[in-house]
Amino acid sequence: MLEVTGLKSGYGRIPILMGIGLSVKPGEFVGVFGHNGMGKTTLMRTLAGHIKSTAGKVTLAGQDVSLAAPHQRARLGLGLVPQGREIFGGLSVLENLRMGAIRSTQPATIIAAVLEDFPRLKPILERAGGVLSGGEQQLLALARCLCGEPKIVLLDEPTEGIQPSIVDEIGDTLLRLRQSRGLTVVLVEQSIEFIGRLSDRVLVIQKGAFIREVAHQGIAALADEFVGMEA
Repeated sequence: MLEVTGLKSGYGRIPILMGIGLSVKPGEFVGVFGHNGMGKTTLMRTLAGHIKSTAGKVTLAGQDVSLAAPHQRARLGLGLVPQGREIFGGLSVLENLRMGAIRSTQPATIIAAVLEDFPRLKPILERAGGVLSGGEQQLLALARCLCGEPKIVLLDEPTEGIQPSIVDEIGDTLLRLRQSRGLTVVLVEQSIEFIGRLSDRVLVIQKGAFIREVAHQGIAALADEFVGMEA
């Protein structure tokens, strides 16, 4: 589904990613864990095409997208739920979902199907996105992404600032989507409990490079290793 080799990028003359290699199979959930400032969000934004790479190759579903613009990657099935959610605060929940389905020839059908997986959004379709709680905004951001019918979703810090009950709901929703849609996810997260619940394996990033890979059964041990430290 996604193959990355030797990926480098940064901001101006400041290098951040130092040769990332990553392979994600269809239906796999892969976690990315590391301290703040180690390149997690830069990785997600580079994969989505919002930051241009300076070296390396990104292949999506067999196609080289290394030089492709964000909208071209989206058409090939890459979806991004960014850190901070970035919903349209002045638009209603329904209007946000319509923006997500803007390329579809049957937006109403797609939105109705997505809402079946997000029942919390059904009673608040006319409410402005900007007045929702943080958890509701995160659910909306994920639902909006799915309205674009992605094959793989890049999910950046989905539990940040979210109350525990909705964190559990987000986790339940993602696991359900994995079963019903065969969704593939690359998950950047600072909660070991959350990332361990969802991920088949976790890649630990440090100074813009992956330094180790941890299988699912070893993820819980990361909590002891990084206790008291920011992810």
